[in-house]
Amino acid sequence: MPIPSKRTVAADDVRVMGSLECAQPIETLTQLQNDSYDRFLQKNLASRERTSIGLESILREIFPIESYDGQYSLEYVRYELGKPRYTPVECSQLRLTFGRPFRVLLRLNKEQPIEEEVYLGDMPIMLGGGEFIINGAERVVVSQLHRSPGVDFVLASEPGERKAYSCRVIPERGSWIELNPTKKDGLAVRIDQSGKFAATTLLRAMGQEFSSNTQLAKLFYDVSDQKVSEKLEKKTVADDVIFPAGHEQCGEIIIEFGEVLTAEHLVKIKDAKIKTITVIDEVNDQLILNTIREDVTSSHEEALLRIYQRLRPGNPPALDKAIDLFRDRFFDLNRYRLGTVGRFRINRKFQQDVSEDEMTLASEDYVNAVRYLIRLRTNDPTAYVDDIDNLGNRRLRTIDELAADEIRKGFLKLRRTVRSG
Repeated sequence: MPIPSKRTVAADDVRVMGSLECAQPIETLTQLQNDSYDRFLQKNLASRERTSIGLESILREIFPIESYDGQYSLEYVRYELGKPRYTPVECSQLRLTFGRPFRVLLRLNKEQPIEEEVYLGDMPIMLGGGEFIINGAERVVVSQLHRSPGVDFVLASEPGERKAYSCRVIPERGSWIELNPTKKDGLAVRIDQSGKFAATTLLRAMGQEFSSNTQLAKLFYDVSDQKVSEKLEKKTVADDVIFPAGHEQCGEIIIEFGEVLTAEHLVKIKDAKIKTITVIDEVNDQLILNTIREDVTSSHEEALLRIYQRLRPGNPPALDKAIDLFRDRFFDLNRYRLGTVGRFRINRKFQQDVSEDEMTLASEDYVNAVRYLIRLRTNDPTAYVDDIDNLGNRRLRTIDELAADEIRKGFLKLRRTVRSG
């Protein structure tokens, strides 16, 4: 093999150097951490210029705090981060935490309002390499890779068994909702690993417009009022058929919701002089009908009490407490929040137009989740299960989000203490 000449080697070196010049520069690997923590503190911005993210968002979320009797309230005005008392080197030598004094200006509203700056401690400051000095030692916060908020559909059955599709609605903060099939081919829901109950119970609890069986059926089937004739035989009834006023059996049920009409039923209905009945035009999947049969509730209030009993077993049922618990679990932004990512993924999955500012669970989200399960069960080619291990279904929780969670917990304890007097 010939030995390359000096001239050939030099030409090769030039080509290599040229390709290196065209390569993309390697970014600073700690830049993500630095940017996220700067975004969390907004320390270089004046108080009036800060947006509602990070620390500023938490303080706006927690305040104002009212006393238990409502006579006083504590409002947030602004916060300031002072200059560090010691240098990083001094903190390492003296085993101190390198941080800035964290002071919050609060206003106490009473007959004569008072404003006062309150020192809440030192806020740790990140150094250029993404590390903190805590009690003299360098520490780093590792970002977490976790499942993205939103909705995921999985196939839970074993090989050889009937396909069993399930669904999870995962918020950024708050209770998980799981939808799983039952042994009777119905659909059960579980909230934060609590006891199971019929999926339609949760839907009834979301509003009066979903309280009756007929209203539920209209969400998932084509329901119409039809004139009584022999053509209705083998149709499924979408509402109880009752003997009308003036009949000797007035008020008694001829055929219950979800039953299939037979020739005998039609004879009774004609004899009772009933002209029209409400039926389901076509039933491709019995899932919802089976779920309604398993549902022990029949109204909005009963559904709220049922959920309260599942989430607070052993407590005596009370409607006002049930309403408060349901509102806190799903409609209080302090306790339940889908997040921007969660709302985007849900809207994209169901191709719906719920506002991106809607951070709580909408009834449309839940209804579409059940409809998607039905599409999976009926082998709709446009419906598919999600791979929870795919990086596209995961997200990175950076230091700003992790720090916000911990600080929020502390302020919530403060709020409970102030409210209790």
